[in-house]
Amino acid sequence: MSKIVREYNRLKSKNKDKLYLFKVGKFYIFIGEDVNTINNYMVLKITKFSNEYNKCGFPVERLDDYLRVFKNLKLDVEVIDEIQDIDVIKELKNINIDELSKEDALNLLKEIKSYYEL
Repeated sequence: MSKIVREYNRLKSKNKDKLYLFKVGKFYIFIGEDVNTINNYMVLKITKFSNEYNKCGFPVERLDDYLRVFKNLKLDVEVIDEIQDIDVIKELKNINIDELSKEDALNLLKEIKSYYEL
């Protein structure tokens, strides 16, 4: 599974109402259900991103124009310019398990699971 799909799913699990716009090379793209949502407001050419996901988007040099449109339409769009890999081992080493509640531990495991889609 691509890094973009994994990040999209992770972000959507946290906020399903927000639209996520990913920078991919010379384009910004929406994927998944965000494609359908954005096309309810404007027509962007839809193509296949993978077997399971569609994409639509526009060239990077048009970002400011589209951000104005999204703002005028009151759409909650987050621009993702770069996807950071999480270093699970580093994150785990930074946790003080003596101060970690059961709820926090469970939430951490859920976040790791959603990131890697185990």
